[in-house]
Parts: sequence; structure tokens; C-alpha cells
Amino acid sequence: MTILFPQFKKNIQDHGLVRPGDTIILGFSGGKDSVTLALLLQELQKHIPFCLVAAYFNHRLRDDAREEEKWVRDFCAARKIELEVGGRDVKRFREEGNLNLEHAASLSRYDFFHALASRIPNSRVATAHSRSDLAETFFIKLFRGSGLQGLSAIFQNKEKKIIRPLLIFPEAEILAYLERNRIPWYQDPTNLEHDFLRNRIRHGLLPEARKIEPDIEERIFRTVLLIQDEFDHFQGQAGEIMKKQLCLGSILPAKAFAGLHPALARHLAREYLRLLKGDLLGVGYEHIADFLASVQSGRGLSLPGLNLKFSKGWIFPEKVRIGDYRLEINGTGKWPIPEIGRALIVKKTAIFRKPGDNFEIVVPESRLRFPLHLHPARHGDKYRKIHSPYEQRIFEMIRSAGMPAPLRALCPVLENKDGRIIWVCGSPVAAHFAVRDGAKGPFIRISLKI
Repeated sequence: MTILFPQFKKNIQDHGLVRPGDTIILGFSGGKDSVTLALLLQELQKHIPFCLVAAYFNHRLRDDAREEEKWVRDFCAARKIELEVGGRDVKRFREEGNLNLEHAASLSRYDFFHALASRIPNSRVATAHSRSDLAETFFIKLFRGSGLQGLSAIFQNKEKKIIRPLLIFPEAEILAYLERNRIPWYQDPTNLEHDFLRNRIRHGLLPEARKIEPDIEERIFRTVLLIQDEFDHFQGQAGEIMKKQLCLGSILPAKAFAGLHPALARHLAREYLRLLKGDLLGVGYEHIADFLASVQSGRGLSLPGLNLKFSKGWIFPEKVRIGDYRLEINGTGKWPIPEIGRALIVKKTAIFRKPGDNFEIVVPESRLRFPLHLHPARHGDKYRKIHSPYEQRIFEMIRSAGMPAPLRALCPVLENKDGRIIWVCGSPVAAHFAVRDGAKGPFIRISLKI
């Protein structure tokens, strides 16, 4: 423990990867990397009080699967490490999801880890990826045409729900540590085969790359750190746009993409799809391109596990439904409307200032009779808006304003106590309630905010 452990402990402490009171769920296969991480974490427990649980997932793919599981059980018992064991018919899962075998195995394993983490408080999942694993994964992602997120995906995430404490060590140092301390590990025979892309990279491409650049793993590690920074930047920007523009957790105005750099537009599209689907499983570059093309054309789009409508400047799931509502407003203040994810803000002001858009009005206080009532437009509702010579049907006004029929409830109608319509949010104020030239306050400013 005298060589690897000081660096390991410093990395843990510098990045806050393990905190007092945590439970670390160690993804344990019995291989050289997970054995090393198990021993280092046990040593770390002498310095930081935390619980350690090994999590072994049996893919049931190899003839020696039972032998491997027994080895894992024996190792954990001998080291007094708590062990959780899971498994799945990965071949069947692959067929159902139309996945390649390696991807199906990885998803199955992480489903098991996350299920454990969901029922254990203050838990983090630790995987035993080394710097060599990072280099292999980098090339796999590169060959598959991944963007910033894919190329940086192996690095520990910002929330530190998954930690990878061995990324500071190349495979050679891990092997030297195990051999020097005469520590056994389980040899997976498939690691020597060339059936999987990872093994072809490990045994073919990387040895050749080292002939050109002996420090290739360190170079890739630094590149991934830079890519991670770029990804975090775009993710932050996309998150801010979503926070400002998203309605009811699934409805996005197409104007959110207006003027964006293509790189940011792609990132925003990915984050929106991830939000709707819960993941990006089955969503590739071509789907993102199709999504952005639909933003421009207004055509609907079908993606794996998701059907989207692009209508009159809005993007929303085909099955979106907005519930009915009726709100009674008894005075000034903030009046939430949870059914549409917005709030009506009612303020008193002595000075008239022209509204910035049609989601805000200013009316003379003397014209209002509380309580006001807010509700979705009804068939037959109509009113005469300011500067118009005649009454119009509200449904027609909302349609002309560019609101698709399934989203009409996003444009509520505001009525005075006597039932006279004051305003349809998104359209101008009613002529009867407009502020006349020379009018004196007080006034009431009413706005609809996300």
C-alpha cells in the first residue's frame, strides 16, 4: 500500500470523492482493477469513516460465470466486504432493445448499480476504470462518432454519483502493485479474445499508438479533461435556456433555438430529448440532425420511444395534455397556476409604463372589481381588444397568435368580477380596460410569468 495508496488518498481528498458517512458501492468483477480498488478503499476506511459494499453483476454470458461468481464471493468473504449480487439475461435484453452485446451488458450492469444506490442513503457508485480503460473508451467513442458528451462520458460526473478513483493510474502501475503484493485476481478469459471492439483496441491499436507516442494514455487523459470542460460549458448554457423557456416540463418554444450556434443547438436538442425520454438510449447524431431540421420545417418527428409534434412554433410530446383550471384572484400578489406551470403577478403602481409584450397588461385600478377569475378559453368567449373595431372569438385569436390547439390552455382568459373579459394572455388588453391618454393612477400591472 506504500506506493499507490498515497496518490489514491490525495486524489480522493482533493476532489471530495468520498465523504464521512458515505456508502461506496463498488462495482466489483474480481478483475485486476476492481480488486485493486477494493483494497485501496479498505485502506482508506482507516482514514475516512464510510461503508463499503461490493456489487457484483453476473451477465450469465460466459461458461465460467458461476466460477467467477464463486471467486468473487470467496474474495469478499475473506476480506470481510459486504457483497450484493445481481444478474440478468443480457442476451434477451440485447434483443429486446436492439443493442449490441457490449452495450447491453454495460446498461444491465449500471441498472443494477443504480438500483442499489437508490435504496442506500448517501451512496455513490465507484467503478474501477483505470487510465488505460479511459484510453480504450475514448477510441470506442471516437469510432462511433460521439460528440463532446460521449468522448468525456467515462470521466466522473459533476454530481459525483459515480466516481472513478483509479483514473489517475495506468494499467501498468496497477499490475505492478498486484504482483509486488502477490494479490490474486480473477482472469476473465474473454479479455484475451478479439471478438469485442475494446479488446481489439487494447491488444492491437493501443500498442501501436504507444510506438508513436509512449505517453498516449496521459495525452488522452488530458484531452478528455479539456473535452469535459467544453461539455460542461455547453451543458450549463443549455440548462439556462431550458430553465427560461421550458413549460410544464415538456413544452419548448421553437424560438429557444433561434440564433444559437449549431454546437449549442445540438446540445440543447440532446438535453431536451434526454429530459423527455429519461435517457438518450437509441438516439444518435442523425436523430439530433432530424430534430433540428424539424424545428425549421415544423414537421413532426418520431424518435426511439418518443413522438414529437412541431406546431406553430412549439415543440411538445404528441400525448401532452393540460388539465382544466379556474383561479380566483382576490388582490395583488403572486398567484401560481400549477396546471400550466406559470404564475399571474398582480402589482399596484402609481406610474403607467407601457407593457413590454402581450404577456403583460396595465389597467386602471378603478376599472377592476375583485375577485378576478382566470380560466382557459371557452367556446363562445369573445372580446374586443384595444385598437380593434369589433369583437373577436378568443379561440381564433389564440390560433392567430400561433398557439397549437393542444396548448390553448397556456393562454388563460382573465375576467372581471362581473364576467367582462379583461385580457387573453398573449393578446392585447380589452379596449374597455385600456389606459386612456392622460389617465392618472393608481394602475394595476398584471403579467404571466414562467
